[in-house]
Amino acid sequence: MEQIYNAIQAAADQNASGFRDAIDAALATKIQDALEIKRIEIASTMFNAHSDEQAEQEIVSDEDV
Repeated sequence: MEQIYNAIQAAADQNASGFRDAIDAALATKIQDALEIKRIEIASTMFNAHSDEQAEQEIVSDEDV
């Protein structure tokens, strides 16, 4: 949120490079947050799929006996 405030302040001061830097920082933060969320989603999906496969293998093994 601070980056957006800095961007607004830079725009009001007609500071083009400050505005650009603040917007770049805000976008970088949003991208990092989105990547972190996606990483967590993928990791949880990957481990849940692995657990489901193990459960299916155990069920098949019990039926064979």
